[in-house]
Amino acid sequence: MEYDASVRRLPVYMLIDCSSSMNGDAIEAVYQGFRNLTTKLSNDPNTCDIVWFSIIAYDSVPRQLFPLSPIGHYKGISLDIGGSSNMGRALKFLLNDRIVNEVRKQTKERKGDWKPLVFLMSDGKPSDEWESVKQDISTKMNIVACGVGADADIDSLKKITDLVVMLKDMTQETFDQFIDFLSSTMTTASQRSEGRSDKLMIEPKYNKIVLS
Repeated sequence: MEYDASVRRLPVYMLIDCSSSMNGDAIEAVYQGFRNLTTKLSNDPNTCDIVWFSIIAYDSVPRQLFPLSPIGHYKGISLDIGGSSNMGRALKFLLNDRIVNEVRKQTKERKGDWKPLVFLMSDGKPSDEWESVKQDISTKMNIVACGVGADADIDSLKKITDLVVMLKDMTQETFDQFIDFLSSTMTTASQRSEGRSDKLMIEPKYNKIVLS
């Protein structure tokens, strides 16, 4: 299928910690979240044509499980758990490999894509150094850290971004609000083409998500 190259895309990257510490309820929340989120966004006229979606998993090494594609193309993935949490290596892979090669730059003939939106889903316990790319993180992407699990290290996540939410439990009410938060954030980002501010905020209505 051909896509209109003149349409300004919103690249959305899900950066998923698949290290050993994410085993159990945490990774199950990720699975369920992808199913609900992609279905919701595919049926939303504000996002279905603009949001392009990719999944990058990491443990000791990062790997792209789903290449940047229209949100409606997502059909499910398999996540293998194990190894260490090399978050720094994953962020460098995202910045220097995927964003460089997949996000369209502005030219004289067309507008470039919107600034990529990245959701980092982790328990916040990196095993390697990531600070060397901190400046690139702030200038080349909008990043939201999603702490998964009751033992998530919120202080580590706050060093990466000011936008941090916590998914501490897996109750249906909490999870439904978390999916609504992800969807709302993407919708807000995609509406920047209508002249709205590109500054992302976390609305106080998400009271079931423990905010940092």
